[in-house]
Amino acid sequence: MVTLRCQVVRWVSDEPQPGWVEARFTDAHGRRWTFFDKPPIFENEAELTPEASYPQEAGLACVVTGTQIWTDGREILSISTRTPWSIESEEGQTEFHVSRDQLIDPLG
Repeated sequence: MVTLRCQVVRWVSDEPQPGWVEARFTDAHGRRWTFFDKPPIFENEAELTPEASYPQEAGLACVVTGTQIWTDGREILSISTRTPWSIESEEGQTEFHVSRDQLIDPLG
């Protein structure tokens, strides 16, 4: 398992407990994806509070499902946010292409 770097951009609501935040990241295609979930899903959950200053860098657990070299020479990793938390983007997407530097512990 690895961790995808993302930005938590705002506290959305106090309900349902323990609250709800909005997180975003941009994939290797340049598309921005948005996630809405509870702070414990993200690596720095203790800092994600209603009173916190946003945006904040955060991490979202995922698994690498493949790698490829694009025609421009970049190594791109296919990842899934389905494991371990079944996290979906706002559009219901769980599979993404990202560059290696978007991951924490990419060799894990």
